[in-house]
Amino acid sequence: MVSGEGRGADVKIYEQHKTDKDHIATPRYVVEDIYNLIDIDSFKSIWFPFNNYDSEFKLRADELNLKYKATHIFDDLGNDFFTTEPPANCDLMISNPPFSNQNEI
Repeated sequence: MVSGEGRGADVKIYEQHKTDKDHIATPRYVVEDIYNLIDIDSFKSIWFPFNNYDSEFKLRADELNLKYKATHIFDDLGNDFFTTEPPANCDLMISNPPFSNQNEI
């Protein structure tokens, strides 16, 4: 979760990038369908590598009390998926990556 002084600046940058063609938020009903299909409760440690404060993946995980780590390049740590190692003991990575980078992922 983003916190501290940097959050305001991070949110501003993130909001500006929402107009970018790479920012296509996954709708709530799709997240719920995915979670049901994969039996999300069976995973112990989840990583959301492309998620920020308004991600439905993260918001629904909070409601279900799931253990996860959500990161985003615009968070206060600058977590770039391409240079960030998955969290220890991560048994699921799920997200909606930037479409322009689909061949790199």
